[in-house]
Amino acid sequence: MSHDTLSDEQFDDQDSYEADNDAQYQRSRSPRNDTLRLRRQVEALLEERRLKRAIEDDWDLEEE
Repeated sequence: MSHDTLSDEQFDDQDSYEADNDAQYQRSRSPRNDTLRLRRQVEALLEERRLKRAIEDDWDLEEE
């Protein structure tokens, strides 16, 4: 066997190592996860708007 070729055992051993960029790899998000994330953002924005209006209404009542 020449030094340029790998035996099956050596080849299998190399497959078990992680690639250099595995730490940087992120799974693609599923459409369901994206939908839930966007829904939460919208709900948070709506809640923030509702609270601001409630505060403004309270200020308007105190001024009258």
